[in-house]
Amino acid sequence: MASRAGFRMRRGARARALAAVALTGVAALLAACSSTAPGQSTAPSAPSTDDAGAGAAPVAIEPELLASGGLFERVSADGVAVLWSEPGESLAVVIGGSGGGGGCIPQPNAAELDDGAVTIAFDPPDPAMMCTADFALHGWTLGLPEPVDAAAPLDVQLTDLQGDGETREVRVEPDDVLTAPADPQPSLIDDEPGATAPTPIPEDQLPDADAVIPPGTLPQVAVKWLEPGASLAVMTIGSVVAPVCNATPVGATVTGPGAIEVAFELPTGDMDCPADGGLYGWEFPLPERIPAALGVEVTVTGTMRDGSEAVIALAPEDVLGQP
Repeated sequence: MASRAGFRMRRGARARALAAVALTGVAALLAACSSTAPGQSTAPSAPSTDDAGAGAAPVAIEPELLASGGLFERVSADGVAVLWSEPGESLAVVIGGSGGGGGCIPQPNAAELDDGAVTIAFDPPDPAMMCTADFALHGWTLGLPEPVDAAAPLDVQLTDLQGDGETREVRVEPDDVLTAPADPQPSLIDDEPGATAPTPIPEDQLPDADAVIPPGTLPQVAVKWLEPGASLAVMTIGSVVAPVCNATPVGATVTGPGAIEVAFELPTGDMDCPADGGLYGWEFPLPERIPAALGVEVTVTGTMRDGSEAVIALAPEDVLGQP
């Protein structure tokens, strides 16, 4: 009996020892799980990736800011301009199209950043929209998903900008920044449009009349660039004997993108004007520079008594040369 009691006692002591060992192991495991340093997360770290997702939705740029110097010419020549809005943080994307905007022009989606390059996808215009045929600048500010180094060039891919599914790549340099037009001092403000008067071109600087206005041309008008985008040479046939019978030049105005109107004024009253003819020319400075690279249409009025106009397409290489 004593031996059996001793066995039971030894068995109970062994069980208690095993339980103590088990409890010690559990306590050690719990201590290991809770032994992280202060401020250190116990959650697994997210896998690193170069894909930062998409930025904020595009925000339209005010028209006043789109009047920044040289932007119209840049978009007219290249079809699009991409600049920094806030260097390293947001881009300004500017395109040209119908002044109506909205569904009449491509619309950008949010910018995406992947492996250091920015991708901007466009939605095409709505083919069912009734759109005006004028041309205006439209721009948006697009925030990047995360900041990038603005001191280095940034590659930007524009997808489906022309509605053909193609991707166009442009590079934004560190100094490509959209800035507000500077307010000029009053002494530097240009004259109002149309205020610059035309001046005669000396006879010895005019070409042969038949070379620019072939016989039978009506109206008898020719137009060339003197300085592409800045000034025109407008030539007409008039009386040499009685110059009082000739039309008087008034001025040139820019009536739209790629459109110029040149006005003359005919003398009034009954006049006995001879039928002799000589070539006259005037320099018409434009009140504002316009892009000449895409071609310009010039409408000349006031040279014909029947009221007919001369509409002349002017290419950038149509420059008046010295005789």
